[in-house]
Amino acid sequence: MASEPSSRRGLTLGLLVIVAIFSYVDRQVFTLFQDDIKHELGLHDGQIGLLTGIAFAAFYALAAFPIARYADRGDRRLVIAICVSVWSAATALSAFAQNFMQMLLARIGLAAGEAGAGPAGLSLLTDIFPKDRRTTIISIMLAANAVGLSGGLALAGWLSQWYSWRAVFLIVGLPGIAVGLLVYLLAAEPRRRGVVDPVIPSQTSISDVLRTMAASTSLRWVALLLCMVPVTGFAFILWGASFFLRVHDMDKTETGFWLGGAMAAGLVLGNLVAGWVSDRFGQANPGFNGWFAGLGLLASFPFGVGFALTSNPYLALGCFVVVKFMMTLHLGPIISLCFAQVPVQMRAMTSATINMFIGLAGVGLGGTVAGYLSKAFTPAYGELSLQPTLAILSGCLLVGGIAAIMAGLTAKPIAEEA
Repeated sequence: MASEPSSRRGLTLGLLVIVAIFSYVDRQVFTLFQDDIKHELGLHDGQIGLLTGIAFAAFYALAAFPIARYADRGDRRLVIAICVSVWSAATALSAFAQNFMQMLLARIGLAAGEAGAGPAGLSLLTDIFPKDRRTTIISIMLAANAVGLSGGLALAGWLSQWYSWRAVFLIVGLPGIAVGLLVYLLAAEPRRRGVVDPVIPSQTSISDVLRTMAASTSLRWVALLLCMVPVTGFAFILWGASFFLRVHDMDKTETGFWLGGAMAAGLVLGNLVAGWVSDRFGQANPGFNGWFAGLGLLASFPFGVGFALTSNPYLALGCFVVVKFMMTLHLGPIISLCFAQVPVQMRAMTSATINMFIGLAGVGLGGTVAGYLSKAFTPAYGELSLQPTLAILSGCLLVGGIAAIMAGLTAKPIAEEA
């Protein structure tokens, strides 16, 4: 559509970048303090894995589809504003949890709120920006997520010098409500002016998206990739802080600073490079995106194993930067590859479906399996149990790399208006 003034597009992008940052800050605060939460609430690694993993991911997936279904036709800035307010309130309420069940309920609220903002935001941005900037815009949003991931760790580590985990949840949670209000008041929404695509049908359902994916060889390979790569990616993200605290004896401030910085370097640079390369070389040949993503994933595997097994904390950080950079090259191009193969009216639901795969496989399976593998390895490895855990889970990168290359080879983009 791309009919909004450039200043309004820029303001909308800036607001949604802040939303994306806040969403991951709220998640990462938990990961830095999860050992404290574990001890104070009397939990084990398996329960922590459930809180950061499948419990979060399942409700994330359940909430995403009805919200995205509305976002494909309704007021997307209203969706985003409500979602930000809900997850921010849930983060603040985490400060009052006294047991596993209360923390679980707060995490469910966080998941339900975060589920809708991403798909609605991508749908809005790909609507108001020109097609030839699409992957760059997607990658900017993914880079913002990366800033939230790294910044959340750094912020939590800095605040841990003065405040308990309960106070930190309140400090980072409450400001998000104001951000949601700003999105509703200031962001662009062409549909508010009655600018809608007349060919859009009444509704797009999850079954429509799944049938479209099942009918496409390329999108079936994408589905395999989305079931594999997030397992490794989120195991590293969700357990990275505990890994440095336990294996390399860093304190919270050091972990927040070093791991947050490594995460920022790898993820932000990876997303921005991916967006530039994809828009430059993948517009005329979207299949290029699959090749580019696959080679990055294959190259990341040895660095994933190196991160897990080295005894030197700074070498581990170096490997982490490289593995995150190489892994991150895949997501923006793969989303762009998917969008090139589905109708425009299906993009928010397609984005929600991608998020479902990432959430269930990464946050759900990756986070949970890592927790239970660590628990299983504890009798033999003690505090080093996360080393074999993360080394084993690095193997998913190889499968994902092959799947990405096959998705590129079999891609069949549909015709689309600019």
